[in-house]
Amino acid sequence: MEFLVSIQAEGREAMNKTEAYLLSVMRGRRGVLPLLLRLLACVLSWVYIVGLEVYLSFYKMGIRKRKEFPIPVVSVGNLTTGGTGKTPITQAIARMLRAHNRKVVILNRGYRGDNEYGCAIVSDETSVKLTSQQAGDEAFMLASTLPGVPVVVGKERRFTGEVAIDAFNPDVILLDDGMQFWQLHRDVEICLLNACDPFDNGWTLPRGLLREPAYHIRRASIVILTHALRAEARQVAALTAKVNLLAPDTPLFTADLYPIGLRDIKSGKELPLKALDGQRVIAFSALGNPSSFESMVGELGGVLSARHRFRDHHAVTLSELGEMYSEARAAAAVALVTTEKDAVKLPELEADIPIWTVQVEMRLNEPEAFYALLSRLCFSSPK
Repeated sequence: MEFLVSIQAEGREAMNKTEAYLLSVMRGRRGVLPLLLRLLACVLSWVYIVGLEVYLSFYKMGIRKRKEFPIPVVSVGNLTTGGTGKTPITQAIARMLRAHNRKVVILNRGYRGDNEYGCAIVSDETSVKLTSQQAGDEAFMLASTLPGVPVVVGKERRFTGEVAIDAFNPDVILLDDGMQFWQLHRDVEICLLNACDPFDNGWTLPRGLLREPAYHIRRASIVILTHALRAEARQVAALTAKVNLLAPDTPLFTADLYPIGLRDIKSGKELPLKALDGQRVIAFSALGNPSSFESMVGELGGVLSARHRFRDHHAVTLSELGEMYSEARAAAAVALVTTEKDAVKLPELEADIPIWTVQVEMRLNEPEAFYALLSRLCFSSPK
């Protein structure tokens, strides 16, 4: 068993090193081999764009049909591969809809969960039914933090949507990370842009991290600039101008993550944010944008003795957790600090150092105006 664990750890380390190397290449690493790899990636990116445009043209011409549900579908997505705050925005919109007495169901892919390629009800109106391993980390977190809002997982959202409608008879479906799920019609397309890094290096995969070219933002019904307060004013102004140029008639909002508390994972005890102030901690996360989380910990007064960044959606192993505990003892850190998304899939390990999660909430700058627009787009005319 120890031999297998060692082999798995070595495999993860090799994969992480390969990804880090390729990312450095795409960011301009010098050398003949990096240059050749970038040239190849450029060619592949153009092939990717041409293939995507051809594929989408079949929908535009009506050759391929999108499935349409009898209730409104609101998609929350982005152009890049991660780091824009899709799940917190989905939470915020679900709470808005619930506050206005709308029955909402969330469809989530269940990425890396046991039911990603099937279909499962993670939660209903009364309780959470699955574990994080069965549901996937994001789906489990949504189910855990949104009591009364059913969550259904499965990659094939045309099917999971039918299951959700039959089981819960909702007023509206929220499609979490749905911008690239072309096969399903959506009534509202919400595109998120990280104000600090909206279009990565401007290239699509594999030369950059864009899933679609930047001009595809014109498909959006609403654009939200997230992490707006963390960006410089000139960045936000320049990005606003670019969005207005690419999608001149698209309403634009801003939103930011706000820390609202700390929670001790083992005891479940709620702690005030000031508990971090002046304390040595080790931060770890498996996010698309780990720097935002680390900056938040620092802004709350936490002194980062170390920071560990894992691949997005990575489940921290016992050995990795043990290494971080040893590092925390050596640094005299009072706690390990992580995100709610990462906390739901942590293995249990007895230790004398606590793990705290930073609880956050995404807030729109103009929530009333946003909901008025969303309501008009969804409910002003019968389907």
